[in-house]
Amino acid sequence: MLKRNIPLLAFVVLVTACNNTNPSVTVPDTFETKQLISIMQNPQSVSKESIAKIAGTDASKIKVYNENFSPDVSKRTILFSWANGEKKSVKTTDGKELQLEGYNSLGLGFVTKISKENFQKKYESKTAVQEDINRITKDETLDADIAIAEAKNMAANAKTQQFEKLENVGEVAYWEMPVNALHVFAKGVSFTITTNLTDEKASREKAVELVQFVFNNPTNSSK
Repeated sequence: MLKRNIPLLAFVVLVTACNNTNPSVTVPDTFETKQLISIMQNPQSVSKESIAKIAGTDASKIKVYNENFSPDVSKRTILFSWANGEKKSVKTTDGKELQLEGYNSLGLGFVTKISKENFQKKYESKTAVQEDINRITKDETLDADIAIAEAKNMAANAKTQQFEKLENVGEVAYWEMPVNALHVFAKGVSFTITTNLTDEKASREKAVELVQFVFNNPTNSSK
């Protein structure tokens, strides 16, 4: 049997902000996890006007994509994307240069049932990444090559990962750098907001606004 042993060579760094200026986004008493599940099951039901207000653009420009519409909700990700008016050049394999329209985006996904204690451990423990790597490499249901590739990717990411705890977002939240993603825990579930914006400050602000939308978005169906 192929031995799958991927040691973690770097520690995950947790940064606590001294001057946390994020707006307070507490979990409303009325928030139910089914509101979040409803969004993941039917992203087209989300108001484009609401997303456009967060993005600072026109609702007609908002596009909704299912990046991963897995039967397992914890693996689903959806993307809200809009043209930012910029152009970027890319070269094709035959050397031709194309001008493509630039896009910004906000994403939502990875809804997972988890305890508050385990959520905090995931982002604060120096051994959490190594434990995840060990779990993947020992999972006999995964193809060996896929497991090794995923473990190596996790180890490589850990070299640059930093997590900043945000005290006033959800029950517990962590801002991840340099990918500019927000991990949030509320009422027994965690979810992640991803960003693709011009800078880290804008990314953080828009991510927090999207969390607030999730908390206050009523379900559109009783199903």
